[in-house]
Amino acid sequence: MSWKEAYIKQAKSDFMIYKEFSKTRKPICQQLHYLQMATEKLAKSYLCSLQNGHPKITHFALVKFLKICKRQPDIRAKLGFENKHTRFSSYIDSLLPIADMIEQLAPVGTKLDRPNPEYPWISNKEVIPPIDYDFSNFKDKHIQMSKFLKFIHKLIDVS
Repeated sequence: MSWKEAYIKQAKSDFMIYKEFSKTRKPICQQLHYLQMATEKLAKSYLCSLQNGHPKITHFALVKFLKICKRQPDIRAKLGFENKHTRFSSYIDSLLPIADMIEQLAPVGTKLDRPNPEYPWISNKEVIPPIDYDFSNFKDKHIQMSKFLKFIHKLIDVS
């Protein structure tokens, strides 16, 4: 199995768990954790193809992938934008803010000083577990989130 195949297989599994958790209204931190992992691995699966090998070991692959995919005619065609380069580019640009928010959910090294769905962090000298945090910034982005999720679902389907 290639790196690309392994990453897409794991992305599909993580996204399936995200969708199941969303349906059953599992805690938002659990939903976001699986969404962040699924999108990271999905991005890495495509980056493997473009880089001919294993992508860089980082949680931050999603935004990079989206910026690169704007210039990829094969991805554009798979997503139904064949000769509509400008429209596809605008569409991807519209997804970048929510993609960045999702990407920023990944914990960074040993600095646990900001909300993330995986590990407790410290804020104002108080340790906060993800289960107690409402991640309201995502609730306010319902329309953008819905659009982003449709994109991810379609990208996984055509992989």
